[in-house]
Amino acid sequence: MPGRLFPLGGPVSEKDIVDREDFLVSLGTRLSEGQSIMLAGPRRIGKTSLALEVLRRLKAKGSYVACVDLFRYNTKKELSLAIIDACLENRSGLSKTTTALKDGLKKITGGAKLTAKVQDLEVAFGLPSENRSDDELFNYALQLPEILAKRDNKHVVVVFDEFQEVIRIAGEDTLKVMRSYFQRQEGVAYLFLGSKEGMMNTIFGDKRQAFYRFATILPIPSIPTEAWKAYLSGKFLEQKISVKDRAISEILNFSGGHPQDTMLLCSEVYYALLEAGEEQLTLDFVRTGYSRALLTLSPVFDELLDELGKTTNVRHVITCIAKGLRIYSGNNSNPNEIKRAVDLLISKAVIEKSSRGSYYFVEPMLKNYLINKIDIY
Repeated sequence: MPGRLFPLGGPVSEKDIVDREDFLVSLGTRLSEGQSIMLAGPRRIGKTSLALEVLRRLKAKGSYVACVDLFRYNTKKELSLAIIDACLENRSGLSKTTTALKDGLKKITGGAKLTAKVQDLEVAFGLPSENRSDDELFNYALQLPEILAKRDNKHVVVVFDEFQEVIRIAGEDTLKVMRSYFQRQEGVAYLFLGSKEGMMNTIFGDKRQAFYRFATILPIPSIPTEAWKAYLSGKFLEQKISVKDRAISEILNFSGGHPQDTMLLCSEVYYALLEAGEEQLTLDFVRTGYSRALLTLSPVFDELLDELGKTTNVRHVITCIAKGLRIYSGNNSNPNEIKRAVDLLISKAVIEKSSRGSYYFVEPMLKNYLINKIDIY
């Protein structure tokens, strides 16, 4: 038996991307034609998996690709080295680009050059001294994708995961610098991913922002119920576990089709079956797996609720939505304060608006968890 029938905790492989083929083809076509794209959505819904699969396909067709996760970095220097390394990984010949650059930074003085040979390509890095600004290195990193595109006659696609974090790393003015370089590049397309939808929509949709209309904003399609059923049934059948449509429907009813929560729930169901030595998926095993999945998610949900609870009226609003009550009833708070609480929950990707005055949870399992813990309020 495999150790992980249902993938958890990170990007999934091509075979575990459920019913996104049309979207992947469209995304790959747009990027290969030079169009830059922005995808925003809550964490754990599959953005990175989609991006990595598109990069894999583009690389197989001959493009240069690079992926930089901004969550991993705290300084402009770190981000610069990450971009340079990701770009130069497309060429074999220098396996430790960032190590060489970091060693060089410790030794050089102002105006010195560090030359790194990558196969037949010599890239001269004009680097600042240790006690000066990192802007020169950052500016070079932003130019490098286009340099490689021209020197190697390759189309280059760069993914920035959690792009909104650039503001935390280097400040909002950095967006202007990045746009000034990117808009002149003819051989490079960018895919910007972000989990903070409010920030991403502001960066790319507010006409006062540097990246206004730089990238096409695409919605990430939801996974149809029938596609989920076919995938989940197939996974259980791989292990000779018989399934009934009712049991699969109950799994999706509990998880709401949320990608990572669905995988977690199915994983817990699968291990419950293994432990019991059973080969038939029943409603009892689904409920056991659901209870176990909620226990696994409880620390995550509790931390989120503790953080949200620091803001006035958020607990009232989120409780009302979970219980199906009107958020402006039964509370003496100012309507503007209620509106601010709703806006915070939307910005944190906890809820989304379905119609005027109506909202739903991005993670249905969080809704159920709240209802079970309603006494804490």
